[in-house]
Amino acid sequence: MALQKVKTGCFNRDGKRYNGFIFRVQEQDLPAYFNHFIGATTGEKFEKPITTLAQLGEQMKETIVWRIGERSLWHTEERFRADIDFLKLGKEEIKKQPLVYKETLTDAAFMAYILEDYQIVLTKSIEANRIIRVIPPTEQFGTILYKNKKHRYDKRHLKEAQRFD
Repeated sequence: MALQKVKTGCFNRDGKRYNGFIFRVQEQDLPAYFNHFIGATTGEKFEKPITTLAQLGEQMKETIVWRIGERSLWHTEERFRADIDFLKLGKEEIKKQPLVYKETLTDAAFMAYILEDYQIVLTKSIEANRIIRVIPPTEQFGTILYKNKKHRYDKRHLKEAQRFD
């Protein structure tokens, strides 16, 4: 899976706050760190082991498969168990339904849920001419946006599940 674009976190320019900007990641930007933002801020070992775009793509793919596994238990009590291997569950789900991975990639709401709290920390600065888009601040940012997206996603999938009952 080749990584095409990346969104960065908050920054301040000319006294204005922005939620981030989008640019194409290139091999020259690496090494990098890709993980949930909490891991980078809570004492997790903060190394930058990703040295190729292929490795970055694999890390992102693994995250997506993990969330597919998590989603398969959303409407069950099983989801609260701490011993569940969601990555393994995601792989099993993809074996059962081979199109689920491709469908997930085209589901904007679920992809936003999957990657919203993940970050790519690069080693080098990005030149301004590589910025594709600046993301301005909005009222719905962070936790509120996450809850709204997840609620819409849950509601939609609950309706779909009821159709098959």
